[in-house]
Amino acid sequence: MDEPRDRIEADAAPPGGVAGTRRARAARAFPFAFRQTLPLMAGFAFCGLSYGVYATSIGLPPWAAPLMAVSIFAGSAEFVAADMLTASFAPLSLFLVVLMVNARHLFYGISMLDKYRGAGRKTAFLRYGLIDETFALCQPLEAPRGVDRFWVYAWITGLNLVYWAGFAAVGSYVASGLPVDLTGIDFIMKALFIVIFLDCWMGEDDHRASLIGLGAALACLVAFGSDGFLVPALLSIVALLLLLRKQLDRKGGEDGATSSPTEAEAEQAL
Repeated sequence: MDEPRDRIEADAAPPGGVAGTRRARAARAFPFAFRQTLPLMAGFAFCGLSYGVYATSIGLPPWAAPLMAVSIFAGSAEFVAADMLTASFAPLSLFLVVLMVNARHLFYGISMLDKYRGAGRKTAFLRYGLIDETFALCQPLEAPRGVDRFWVYAWITGLNLVYWAGFAAVGSYVASGLPVDLTGIDFIMKALFIVIFLDCWMGEDDHRASLIGLGAALACLVAFGSDGFLVPALLSIVALLLLLRKQLDRKGGEDGATSSPTEAEAEQAL
C-alpha cells in the first residue's frame, strides 16, 4: 500500500530543507519588521534608560533592571515592581498592583487571537511579548506578499524586547558607575504616571471617570498613608467605575442622540 503523500514528500526533501526554508522566511521578514519598529526605538531608548537609572538609584543591583525587563516586560509595571521590591516585602500587594496595572493586556490578547492563530511554536512568545507598542504595530499590520506574517510579528515582538531590555541594561550599568549621588531621581516614575494621566485627560471629552480615579486615590492616600494606599485605591477605582458605569455611559448615549438629528437632516438634504 502506498505511503501518504506528505510522508513521501518529507522523505524526498533534502536534509536541512525545512530548516533552510524556515531561515529563509525569517530572513525575508526581518527587514520589513525592523523598519516598523524604528520609530519606537527612540521611545524605548528614553524609557529604558530612565528605568535603568531609576532602578539603580533606589538600590537595586545593575543586573536587576534588565532581568526585570525581560521577565516582566511591561514598562509601567516594572517601575511599580522596582519600587515595591525595595519597600517592605508584600508579595500579594505586588501581585495585585501589577495585575491591575496591566489588566488591559488581557483585552489585547483576546483581540489578537485571530491574528496569532496558526503561528505554531511562535505563539507562546507572541503572547508573552504582547505589550502596548507591539499591539499597536501588529494589530493593523498586513505583511507584504511573499513575507511570512508570523515571522513579522515575532521579529517585531523580539526587537521591542531587545530595545527595552537593552536600554534598561545600559541605563542601570552606566548609572551604577557614575560618581554621583542619584538620590531623588526617583521622580522619574512619578513624572511618567503624571504624563500618562495628562495624556488621557487631554484626549477625553468627559473627565468624570478621571476625576473619580483621582478622588478615590486622594481619599485612600489620606486614609491609608503613602505606604499602603495603592492597592485600596486601585480596588476603589474599579469598584466605583463598575457601580457608576451606567451614569458614565449615559453621556455617550446622549451625545449620540443629539448627533443623530443632524445626520438625519444631512441625509434628507441629500
